[in-house]
Order: sequence, then C-alpha cells, then structure tokens
Amino acid sequence: MKNVGRHAVAAAIAVIALAGCGSTSVEGQAETTKPQAGEPAFDPCSIPDEALRAAGVDPASESRDILGVKQPGWNLCDWGGDGSAITVFVTAQGLDDVRANGRFTNFTPVELDGREAFTFREVTDKRNEYCDVVFTSGTDTVMVKSGYFTGRTPPEGPCPRAVKNAQILAPSIPH
Repeated sequence: MKNVGRHAVAAAIAVIALAGCGSTSVEGQAETTKPQAGEPAFDPCSIPDEALRAAGVDPASESRDILGVKQPGWNLCDWGGDGSAITVFVTAQGLDDVRANGRFTNFTPVELDGREAFTFREVTDKRNEYCDVVFTSGTDTVMVKSGYFTGRTPPEGPCPRAVKNAQILAPSIPH
C-alpha cells in the first residue's frame, strides 16, 4: 500500500504541475466519450486488460483519478505491477502546453505508432524513478508515466521502460 500511495502522490504532482499551464467504441481500441468543454475525450481506464498485462501491470490494481477524486480537465488511471507502476494521464491541453511547462525537462523525440511523441522527466524526480511519454490522441494529449518503486530502477533509468510501455499501450489509444 505504501508504494501505491507514493505513486498516487506522483500522479497528483504531475496533474498539479500541468494544471498551471456520448460514447463510441472501435473494436480493438479503448473507449472514448463525448467530453464536456475543457475535458478530455479518452478514458484511459478503458485500455484493454491484455495491453495492461503486456505492459507488466495487473488490470485488477486499477485506480481511477487521484485516490478516487476526479481532477477537473483530466482523466487518469493507474495500475501497479511487480515493482513498477503505470499511470495514463489524458488532458485537453495541447502537446505544446505540456512541452512548455517548466516542471518538465529532457524532452526527447521517440518513435511511437507513427505519432509525434517525446519522453520527458519531471524536474522534481531526484531519484530517477519516473519517465513519461507524451503524444496526442485526437484533440487530447496523453502522458504514459512509467515508474519503479523505490530502489528498483535499473541502471539505464526509467525511460526505456516508459517507451516500451507506451509502444504497448498506444495501439489501444485512438489516434
């Protein structure tokens, strides 16, 4: 529970950092909904279980929002696995807004399902435990945060895992 709480706090920090700056289904893709103004369309909790398992997290560990509290302008979902966790954040803010946020650093282009995508780090992550991959989904911006629980980050850091997880999950997220 201690690790889940730490990941929820990391998720809350990321949402707060970014806050400063009808339903349809397609077979093989996660569900999108008709959003209210300023709200994202994609629901990350609709990512299929098989994709989550392939990314190394347990679908049954799903946690919506931050400790169950909806964050205005955001949809997010969090899952845990063996020593690691994934949070998928979705916002109606533009990709350029995310890239311009001073709380994020080290934007590096990556290949992701034919989409413009970048890895980035949060300047507050002094332990090198988290890395995000950011890309667009329709009018939404999606961030796939991958992290390791304390003491489990491999020598190469968290970004290789973040890219792998984003590559696994991206086909389930609408273009």
